[in-house]
Amino acid sequence: MKKIFVAFILTLVLQSSQAQLLQDPVSSKNFNLDKYAGIRGTPLFQDKWIHGSVNTSKGIYPDLELKIDLYDNILFFNKEDASFELLDQIFSIKLFPKWPDTLQQLIFVKGMNQMGLRPEQYVQALVGSGAIQLYRSDIKQVTEMSEINAGMIKTFANTSRYYIKKGNELKFVKLNKEEIMPFLMDKEAELNSAIEAKRLNLKKESDIIQLIQAYNKVQ
Repeated sequence: MKKIFVAFILTLVLQSSQAQLLQDPVSSKNFNLDKYAGIRGTPLFQDKWIHGSVNTSKGIYPDLELKIDLYDNILFFNKEDASFELLDQIFSIKLFPKWPDTLQQLIFVKGMNQMGLRPEQYVQALVGSGAIQLYRSDIKQVTEMSEINAGMIKTFANTSRYYIKKGNELKFVKLNKEEIMPFLMDKEAELNSAIEAKRLNLKKESDIIQLIQAYNKVQ
């Protein structure tokens, strides 16, 4: 009787797990980028389709081609060479820019509501776990400038802002040693060795990511 009960529970767990993996999104509407006609530049994170997965309130869509509109905070997917907006409540997105390699991934989250960030914004988690976390918010804005013989020209401009999270505290930071190191001082000796060994430049995003990852690994 006990074996039957265990088998029944395992069946329910497997069914529940399978139910969380979704296929073709049904909560969507056709999306037309022509609404941005006449504005130079792009509102998108990247213009090309990127393979990825989406974690939503209904479950996970594991196999979609995606683009993120950072101006209107819209996610849309490719279906038969047409763009469709995904209307499900979205928690996070994983993009695989070198698909089918899934080790290299870009992670975007929603729901952050501190330091001027709005819950509907897509924020990139550069280091999304550990004692210290690092996030980047790319903000798309439309600017206007006057050009000779062309009049007023609208252009998408991008501003990147960085945030460090330690515990429940989120702080806006600039990428330099003076603003980053105060969050890491309790492991300063170990990190100075890592900076020297790897020749890290604490004005570069990729090097700061390495430094924070090294901090999170130090016991």
